[in-house]
Formats: sequence, structure tokens, C-alpha cells
Amino acid sequence: MYFTTSTIKNWIHLLVRSEFRDIIIDSFKFLIDDKRIKLHGYVIMPNHIHAIYTVLNPHIPSTIFRDFHKYTSQQMLKLLRNEKLKELHVLKSERKDRVYQIWQNTHSPKQIESFPFFRQKLEYIHNNPCTEHWQLCELPEQYPYSSASDYLLDKPGILDIERIWQ
Repeated sequence: MYFTTSTIKNWIHLLVRSEFRDIIIDSFKFLIDDKRIKLHGYVIMPNHIHAIYTVLNPHIPSTIFRDFHKYTSQQMLKLLRNEKLKELHVLKSERKDRVYQIWQNTHSPKQIESFPFFRQKLEYIHNNPCTEHWQLCELPEQYPYSSASDYLLDKPGILDIERIWQ
């Protein structure tokens, strides 16, 4: 089981728009439906996502989010190019193998090896929208782009998760 954070380059708030959030949601649904991962917790914030997941055999952890980032980047760039949005220029890449870059290069999954660590990360994920910095909702279960309602209200959210902590 892993905890991961993926952040939009330059902390741009791309994920406030439903079109970009939908790309993330659809990509997670694909990983779940294709039996690549079991998703245990998530939150989609304005400029980053957090997830707790288990990689299913025969897949390997290093390829899961590499492919996720590649696909979501392609889809988001397609929208940005079509709309000629100003965000496109701030996503210019310094790398020689690409013109634009959606995700920061700081993605590093952390393996979850204990229940207390799992619980700490899950609570962090669920409380993220309520922090003073974000103030997206008053209670974690009010935020629609998170697994908080699954855990706290026993009410399915937008993604199918496999609960660990009841």
C-alpha cells in the first residue's frame, strides 16, 4: 500500500475546473476498473492530489503513477492547447524531451507499512480541504472530491474505494 502526492507544476490551480478534475477522476476509474490498483483514500485539491492505494499483481508500483501522469498530462494539455489558455506558458518545460509539463517532478510514493501511518495519511487527506490555507469546506465529509464521505458517512463518493479503516 502506498501514499502519494502529485502536484501541478508551479502550483497552478488547474484542478478547480471540472474538465481537469474529470480527467483525474476518469483516470482513477480506469486504474480501478482495469484492476491495476485498489484505491483506499483520495482527495483532489485545486493544484494537487493525494491518494492511498494498493498496486495489484502483475502491475508494479513504479509504472502506475508514471502512466497516470503521462495520460492525464496529455489530456490536460490537449484541453489547454484547444483553449489557448494563459496557463500554458507557465507550464513550459525545462526538460529536452517535452515542451510542456503538467506535473512537478517531486512524485515519490511512500510505502504504508503500519496501520497508524495509514490512519495518519488518511486523516491528512480528508482534512486537507478544511485547512486554514484552503477553506474549501467546514467538514471533511462536505468536500465532494475526496473519500471522506465514504469513511465518515458510509456514503459512496465519486470513486470506488476499498475502505481499510472503519
